[in-house]
Amino acid sequence: PPPPPTQPAPRSPTPRPAPPHPHPKTIEPSAPRGGLRECAAFHLTDASGEDAEANDAVHCAARAAVYDGRVADWPPSGPDRAGRVERWKQWLGSPDVSCILAEDKGRIAGFVTVRASKDPDAATDTAEMPTLYVDPPSWRRGLGSLLCRAAVERTASMGFRELTLWVVDVNRRAKAVYAAFGFEPDGATQVDEDTTERLVARRYRLPLPDPS
Repeated sequence: PPPPPTQPAPRSPTPRPAPPHPHPKTIEPSAPRGGLRECAAFHLTDASGEDAEANDAVHCAARAAVYDGRVADWPPSGPDRAGRVERWKQWLGSPDVSCILAEDKGRIAGFVTVRASKDPDAATDTAEMPTLYVDPPSWRRGLGSLLCRAAVERTASMGFRELTLWVVDVNRRAKAVYAAFGFEPDGATQVDEDTTERLVARRYRLPLPDPS
């Protein structure tokens, strides 16, 4: 695992009861910020273990499109496809993780996952977005913003007050999407030890709306 992130002074946790974990079958896509009209083409729904192979395919394609040719020794060593799919099945089957898929004519075009934050300085009412990936053919259609909104709506409905994420500096496209949506860096950094270049990731933070 990566070393503990360097961060500003820890925030004081706000004692709150454990948030509920609802899983509505379908999430109606509300209009994302910026009025991106093509988002109406996507259908949002919850993932299950049966989606592991499709999630892995989107994950690998998106990462390759961003890092291949830009990062030394890419792709990094790790499990083969069967191992990755099994890991996705375990991830999608965890009661601690909520994964929302975006489908386009029956094809998974992207996904986002959310859960309670695992950062050591996180307050109990802080959620995190460990993954958000869009299949490259669906880039520039507003899907990243749509998935961000779905993550915000899901975590706010679960009782969280803030949403955080980590993104490496070289992923300029993702950083632009998150900044446009309203996420702001909070000063915390960590190093991806799985990469030869020891890529630096920064944490971004977004206050969540009151679901009421």
